[in-house]
Amino acid sequence: MFDEYGAYGFTPLAVNLWEDMSIVRTYAQSYTFPFFRDGGAAWNLYRMNGYIPLNYVVDTAGLVVGSMEGFNETVIRSWIEPYLVGVAEEPSTARARDLTLEAGPNPARTGQTVVFTMPAAGSATLAVYSSSGELVKTVVNGTVNAGRNTATWNLTDNLGRTVSNGLYFYELSAAGKRVTAKVSVFR
Repeated sequence: MFDEYGAYGFTPLAVNLWEDMSIVRTYAQSYTFPFFRDGGAAWNLYRMNGYIPLNYVVDTAGLVVGSMEGFNETVIRSWIEPYLVGVAEEPSTARARDLTLEAGPNPARTGQTVVFTMPAAGSATLAVYSSSGELVKTVVNGTVNAGRNTATWNLTDNLGRTVSNGLYFYELSAAGKRVTAKVSVFR
């Protein structure tokens, strides 16, 4: 991601906690972005709980816009791209060649209509993820028609429970392509 987004102002930072530098020196020297050893200050500031990898995306004002244990590239990219001038699409619209995804209204209060366009008929999956990268709901999973398709998310998870207020991400996968869009739930 650094190679792809670096020119747009994205700066990753690798943090080493309490390990002797002789153990991580080879890794630190291979990074093309900053690496520092933290004696616990960053660990305590961001309330890290021991899981590695632990990812945080911090905006230019120093506010955490997303955090996750483990790694989900789709979710991390969706946190980063709105802050990179020249990269982000409209917040609720995503495109990958002829595959498109639009969601509204945003913020969602009672439900949300998702409109997606398929370049050809075929298998598609439309899923909703929490800001921590966990699957919340599978809205579509099967064969869909070419052209414009519509689905509705009623703001519940796969078990039928109403989701809490917060930031969520749609991911549409079809024909080997993926697009994402974000939605805020606010009642």
